[in-house]
Amino acid sequence: MTAQPAATRDVNDRTPGAEPSAPPPLLRVPRVLAWVGLVGVFFAAVAPTLNETEFSSGLENLVIGTALELRRDHAPTLAPEAPDGRPGWLVPTLEEEPRVKKPPLTPWITALAITDATLRDLANRDPAVHEPAWLKLAWQARWPTLLAACLMLIATYELGRAVSDPTTALIAAIACGTSVMFLRYGRSAIIDVHLGLWVALANLGLAHAVLHGRRWAGLTSAGLCLGVVMMLKGPVGLVQTVLPVLVYAIWTHVAARRRLAQSGEAPPPSTGAGRRWAGPIAVCVLLMIAVAAPWYVAVARLVPGATAEWFGEFSAVRGERPSRVYTYGVLFILLFPWTITFVSGAIAAAVRRRGPMLLALSLAIVPVLAMTVYKDRKDRYLLPVLPACAIVAAHGLMELARKRTWTGLDKAAVAQHWALLVVVGVVLPAAAATVLGTKWLPTDDGTPWLARPWGAGLTIGLGLLLAGGMLVRRQWLATLLGATIVVMLAGQAAIMPGYGRTYAGQSPMKPIAQAVWESAPTADLYNAHPTGKRADVSLSIYANRPTRWISTDDLKTLPPANRPKVVLFKQGPGEPEPEPPTPAWSPMGKTRRDKDWWWAFVLAAK
Repeated sequence: MTAQPAATRDVNDRTPGAEPSAPPPLLRVPRVLAWVGLVGVFFAAVAPTLNETEFSSGLENLVIGTALELRRDHAPTLAPEAPDGRPGWLVPTLEEEPRVKKPPLTPWITALAITDATLRDLANRDPAVHEPAWLKLAWQARWPTLLAACLMLIATYELGRAVSDPTTALIAAIACGTSVMFLRYGRSAIIDVHLGLWVALANLGLAHAVLHGRRWAGLTSAGLCLGVVMMLKGPVGLVQTVLPVLVYAIWTHVAARRRLAQSGEAPPPSTGAGRRWAGPIAVCVLLMIAVAAPWYVAVARLVPGATAEWFGEFSAVRGERPSRVYTYGVLFILLFPWTITFVSGAIAAAVRRRGPMLLALSLAIVPVLAMTVYKDRKDRYLLPVLPACAIVAAHGLMELARKRTWTGLDKAAVAQHWALLVVVGVVLPAAAATVLGTKWLPTDDGTPWLARPWGAGLTIGLGLLLAGGMLVRRQWLATLLGATIVVMLAGQAAIMPGYGRTYAGQSPMKPIAQAVWESAPTADLYNAHPTGKRADVSLSIYANRPTRWISTDDLKTLPPANRPKVVLFKQGPGEPEPEPPTPAWSPMGKTRRDKDWWWAFVLAAK
């Protein structure tokens, strides 16, 4: 039997022979079809679960609370003030205080998705009207972020094409969309998902400039995208884009000169490369400034202390408890089930120490190392490096696919991937239909996360799918990818309804908001935390009104008015129960948030 030509052999074929020089034809799909398929499949799989959880995430609540306040209390103009006297969208507010710690682009996008009908229903006192409106709000506030996450898959695909080949690019996009990080955060209305999209687009432009000589086109698009990045989260985006590209450029320059020195060749004469880069770089910087600077300049003039607040954010002088230095080690968990292929791809790129894949490795590793220096470390800050990590993981899988024979470690790497899919596709549905909800992570009603017929059906169906996939030999790569898509997307769809009925998936302040609607629907809300700590913003969301901070002294002298007043006190662990400010206040209820209790007292209208 004669060997196939290297240029036509499918890398899925394990027949011994020379390594293929072309990507596997099986994974070659038209570019437009890849774009449409990535967005369509992942959006359709996640979208039905967007309103399964309440507003229980602190960061998401900040965005949604700000967006609601923009739509409810601000005029739709970017001027500081509208003719009717209301503030414009230029300076967003949260709890009626300027919210300029972060740039406003994400709240703007979220606010635009909230409809007038939803706003009217949220303000309706009838529970039959405003209760369903919260579900509408969850969908409307979250779908733009999910769309941004799905568009990030296209950016991952294009960045993969820039640093490698179309097959690696497609695998990278699939790895990105089926990772725990994507499925965990892509459904939430948070800044970092939008940031991940625009960081990936900026890196795409930089990659074309550095790797393919498209200096003007690449740096022009990168400048526009960096301007959007600055409007999403400020200068931190430069750490995730410009810094790793500079590290790559310096490394390749030094390595090239070292190789010339070792070979004894004279360095090539200067050809004015610096002058050729000066113009595109200047345009890139000017475009970034043109997009982002107007808002920063305007807010610095309008909001006292805004500049100091930005400096505090950037320099980490925020009074927060520093995170552990190894916090970002969670990256290896968030890349599940692609952790092993990411490690193998990183090793392969690092060993060669040259080539475009080294740029992808720099985009994945350098920002993590740089952000580790910053004391405020959060899991979600890793989202912008997910596309680069997915490309490195895809490179590791392609390195494995192109091998003529597999070592024991190669076989173990594939086996562990299948084993992880078995955990998600077989063990997880079985647990969700039995012990989840009753023992491990109890639901509010003590029932399992998943009905037993559904749990049994998923366990059997996905188990048969995985068993069949593991039996395939010739097309193992396509089968592995297909099984990963089905299992990971089916797994998230199965567990989200149950997770939404656990404490972690529910708003801790919703009971207080419901008590307000029932007994004091027109009440003003106040928070009397002694240090000015904001109450959970989900209270303002579900009550559809701001929760203003008030000092204890001012509270005691608060005169009766034509509307009731509701005030919240926090009771920490070991602290005594709070007392009413004056005898005129009566208890309304209490609710638990983590280890604290929040008590509500009401002052009746005169």
